[in-house]
Amino acid sequence: MSEMVRVRFAPSPTGSLHLGNVRTALYNWLYARHTRGVFLLRVEDTDKERSSEAHCEELMDILAWLGLKWDEGPRVGGPYAPYKQSERTAVYGEHLARLKAQKLVYPCYCSEEELELERKRQLGRGHMPKYGGKCRKLAPEECRQLDDAGRTSVLRFIVPSGEIMVQDEVRGEVLFPSDQIGDFVLTRSDGSPTYNFTVVVDDALMKVTHVIRGEDHLSNTPKQILLYQALGYAPPKWAHLSIIKGPDGQKLSKRHGETSVESYKSKGYLPEAFLNYLALLGWAPKSGEILSLDQMAAEFDLTHVGKSGAIFDPVKLHWMGTQYVARMPLDELTRAVLPYLEDARLFNREQARARFDWLKQVVETVRTNLGCFSDIAKETFYFFSDELHFEPAQSEEMLNQKPLLEAYQKGLASLEDFSGDNFLKAVKEVGKQMGVKGKALYHPLRLALTGREDGPELVKIAPLLGKSKVLDRIALWTVEQAPK
Repeated sequence: MSEMVRVRFAPSPTGSLHLGNVRTALYNWLYARHTRGVFLLRVEDTDKERSSEAHCEELMDILAWLGLKWDEGPRVGGPYAPYKQSERTAVYGEHLARLKAQKLVYPCYCSEEELELERKRQLGRGHMPKYGGKCRKLAPEECRQLDDAGRTSVLRFIVPSGEIMVQDEVRGEVLFPSDQIGDFVLTRSDGSPTYNFTVVVDDALMKVTHVIRGEDHLSNTPKQILLYQALGYAPPKWAHLSIIKGPDGQKLSKRHGETSVESYKSKGYLPEAFLNYLALLGWAPKSGEILSLDQMAAEFDLTHVGKSGAIFDPVKLHWMGTQYVARMPLDELTRAVLPYLEDARLFNREQARARFDWLKQVVETVRTNLGCFSDIAKETFYFFSDELHFEPAQSEEMLNQKPLLEAYQKGLASLEDFSGDNFLKAVKEVGKQMGVKGKALYHPLRLALTGREDGPELVKIAPLLGKSKVLDRIALWTVEQAPK
């Protein structure tokens, strides 16, 4: 019987989760569900200065909002607890003692200034920077003298000669000559363990079978393989995901716009739509683009994950959002967008209680343009506010259309039943009278009623605005002092 798959998502609580973090979490979750394995959450909070409990709670809240439920980890427990690295200090101490007993580590007293100078010299000679091994040659007596003199030290792992091969599920075979690595640090000068050390200890003890993470960690993998070997553990299988890029082809960063998942949550993106889009950044399912989490899990396979970086396209994300909003029951959607109308001070809950059926019709009219709930304000403002804004060119066009607008005013004023059908008949009748059709007929009326160049059909908008408001907005352009 094959070993049960165990994967992990192991973020550092030093800030908000960004898109790359969550795609990594998603791919781990999908692989665990596809293989009927275990998805565990581990919090890597050894960076005492930058880590915070608030960030830890926030990242777990985000995962819960997305529906990426973990099987083991904080809040739920598990057989390999604790799942926060800050609570596992004794475990790291035990493993460090094993390496010391094997004489596989040594103290390094080089200062930051010395290391930086060495790095610059190597770069100047065209070499890859690495630690040269100066302190490896220190005798025990020399180490005692430096300790007595108050010199701080870090602990370095002795890298053996040879070549380290990484068999990657996404990238195939990747080779790393050990002479390009250099002896690397396992503990900082304050004694706290480093990432490469803790991650090996934890993944080994938590029985992680597959490490699925970003390609920025690929250079850490040969170091971790050496530690697995030194500690007598079997390494997991590796899968390094391509980075997510901005439109310019560079690694996605804040200069490209919003990168934190919290910002997309606050805009009102549906978590299902958000995850569906992220899943497509590096993976092409065979059964189409619009997939539920369960459908993605049924199809997900690491062998179909791409090697090249995918471009994050906010326009495509917005389109994906519209596909999911379109499926929502109208009552549910109306209640979901109401807080965003309140934030924009366009409509409040008391008004909604009195005019909920009308509000539903407004939402239904624009729902195909909603990629996220916060879109509601810009798509519907003209239903709630008479303060429409016009560009100079638009105002000039409207002033030149005064005879046409006067004809509209007269034709619409005569309607007793201001229904969509009657509105449309009146508009067409005005067109016949004035010898106008197409855009020339409808565009001035759209601008007068909505202040927008585009939007839903006027036959849907006008009855919701009501006869009085429609006539008032047209009248603004037919009086002596029309708005500029």
